[in-house]
Amino acid sequence: MTQTLREFFEDSEIFVTGGSGVVGKALIEKLLRSTNVRRIYVLLRSRGQLNAEQRLAKLRDAKVFQVLRAQKPQELNKLIAIPGDVSLPQLGIDPNHLKQLDQVSIVFHCAATVRFDEPLRVALQLNVGGTLEALKFAEQLRHLRIFVHVSTFFSNPYLKRVEPKWYGSPMDWRLCLRLLDEIKDDNILDTLTRKLIVGFPNTYTFTKNLAESLINDYRTRLPVIVYRPSIVLFAVREPLPGFAPSLMGAMGLFSLVGAGLLKTVYIRRSVYLDITPQDMGIIGMIYYTKCGYEAYREGTPKELLIYQTSSKTHIPYTFIQMASHMDIKNLWYSAAFLKNLGVPGCHYTENRFVYKFLFITKQLLPAILVDLLLRLFGRPPALLAIQRKLYHTLEVMKPFLFNNYDSPGVTDFKGMIKEIKGTEFDISYEYESAHDKERLTIACKNMIQSIRHDLLNEDPSTLARAQMIMRIKNAIYNALRLYLLYKLLRWLWFHFLG
Repeated sequence: MTQTLREFFEDSEIFVTGGSGVVGKALIEKLLRSTNVRRIYVLLRSRGQLNAEQRLAKLRDAKVFQVLRAQKPQELNKLIAIPGDVSLPQLGIDPNHLKQLDQVSIVFHCAATVRFDEPLRVALQLNVGGTLEALKFAEQLRHLRIFVHVSTFFSNPYLKRVEPKWYGSPMDWRLCLRLLDEIKDDNILDTLTRKLIVGFPNTYTFTKNLAESLINDYRTRLPVIVYRPSIVLFAVREPLPGFAPSLMGAMGLFSLVGAGLLKTVYIRRSVYLDITPQDMGIIGMIYYTKCGYEAYREGTPKELLIYQTSSKTHIPYTFIQMASHMDIKNLWYSAAFLKNLGVPGCHYTENRFVYKFLFITKQLLPAILVDLLLRLFGRPPALLAIQRKLYHTLEVMKPFLFNNYDSPGVTDFKGMIKEIKGTEFDISYEYESAHDKERLTIACKNMIQSIRHDLLNEDPSTLARAQMIMRIKNAIYNALRLYLLYKLLRWLWFHFLG
């Protein structure tokens, strides 16, 4: 008889790398809240003054666990820190901790650097070298049922249509790792980067592609699968509706729009950004974990098992349509940020000249002015640095803002919906209602409220004050625009019509 998802994970010991990242934390939260695992071991390296145990204590306090802390606080005791580092041989795990991991049967390898502009050496060490060490570790597990490697939907960015299959790599992953030993000078390696990653817009997609080739080479030695989520955004329903996981990536850009710091984006109007809501992606990964295990029980698959979550088939809106919908519905006002410099709202254009003009006049010049005022009052400048970083971030994202990627959507969608229907993993309604504009409004409103509460840590009691400040800023902004229009018309009258 086929096991349910809950039965599949019952009393399992699980090992997670990248457990402090967005995907890793969401995975841990869902497993603890909806299954009865025995333990979850989390690989954590020391960072700053914090050791692995101290980082685990901080992890338990993360906002993503707020529902779990309220409903099942004892479940967090199942988290166990394992000191280590994916960039080290054997993940840097000492022999005593290796013995502790003897009963681990499921490995989730979520650790990676997701920075698009990461130097090639760092990206190779973490995304390829780290994957190799995780596989070597998994080979020592006597009870291993499945190894899940988290990749990305964009690991083959040169394709127009991405199927859930392995496409191969332009270079041998072994050769690339050897380069790290043979080329000690980072300047030389950085100079070679553009030649090495030809066909890839950045080191992130290049190294994630290599890591898939590495996983493919291990598919006859270990039960392995690759999971490719697209851009991970806010949660639609769990742990809370609209939950915003991080200020990094796309969520950070939304936050900056709401704070009035991001006023223009260079993007093609017809682009559909392929997104994976956090909770829908995690439930998909949990389902695919069981699918991979069952596939290997029938014998080693002839090809690498790859599963994808893509919004291509169920979200019909372009990015600009979604963003414009938020402006039309005045959603930024409904959860106005107290940490707000300007009026929320953003102009999206595919004209490079218009983009540069708006960036200079609406972002750069105001940032310079505010930083000058901060210096006058004896405070350190901040906005110019933010604008530099913001401009650079959008530049490295440009390949994804001007290209559409086709796909068959969510892998084994019908099978997944049948499996999760009526269980604590049931998200069928979220898929069924994805086309509904009213549902889009609710989801975006919940997201903005979560950014305010969970990322900016603003108290709900300050909302009325923030809304009043926004009304005042709107009035000043509109008055200023009218004044500038009046001056322009007056100048035109006297110079050309007077």
